[in-house]
This record gives sequence, structure tokens and C-alpha cells, in this order.
Amino acid sequence: MTHSEALKLALDALGKWSSGRDMDAVELNDLIAKLEAALEQPERTLTDEVIADLWHANGGFHHHFARAVERWLRGEK
Repeated sequence: MTHSEALKLALDALGKWSSGRDMDAVELNDLIAKLEAALEQPERTLTDEVIADLWHANGGFHHHFARAVERWLRGEK
């Protein structure tokens, strides 16, 4: 989960709270766990250097490169 996704979760929770909808303990604990996990991971930035490395590592094949970028953004590699 990215920092942006964590922020969205927090804003969704705030929206529920401000609309008077109570969050049950399980839902609140799940949200807290997700936010803590997101904040422990450094934000990933797709720099020119990373793009070049991924391009060369995938032999210049655009479809392999695209999948490599997706994996990198998800933190899989």
C-alpha cells in the first residue's frame, strides 16, 4: 500500500466518522494496521534511473517493460 492509498483510507474513515457512521472495532483495527504498514514502507519514486534500469533489464521489449514497471510500483521488485 502506498502513502497515497493510506491517506485515502484515512480520509474515507474521517468521512464515515463525520457523517455519524460508527466504525466497529474490527474495521478500526484493520484500518490502523493498514495505515501502520503503509507508513513503514518508504514512498517509491519512479525516477529516470529506475526507468532506464527496468528498460534494459527487460531487453527493450515494451510489454515486459510495462509489467516490470507495474511490479516495481507494487513493491514486488
